[in-house]
Amino acid sequence: MRRVLAVALVAFAAVALYATTAPAGEQAVTPKQFSALQKRVTKLEKDNKDIINALAFMITCGFDKGAIATTKTPQYHVTATGETTDFYVLTTSDQDCVNAINSPVLRQLLKHQR
Repeated sequence: MRRVLAVALVAFAAVALYATTAPAGEQAVTPKQFSALQKRVTKLEKDNKDIINALAFMITCGFDKGAIATTKTPQYHVTATGETTDFYVLTTSDQDCVNAINSPVLRQLLKHQR
């Protein structure tokens, strides 16, 4: 008898929980909500495209020739034999990449990102 009562209580609790948490059927989306969602999706698509373009630029221009070991002591220069490397600098010989990296537009964009 106890088992039957326990099963009945668990079943009743499950039905009560479902009844309180289940959605009340289809809900209409207002034009204002749809417009807001559409704007958000458009912005996310634009951001995604910008990120893909930036990554493509970095891969094409930043990783095409390798890196040079450099040091900053006593002044910034390429390390000589026996010197400790402080960091590596990515290099490129593609003139289009050099022009893009040194362009005033890119410098302006990077200045505003700080």
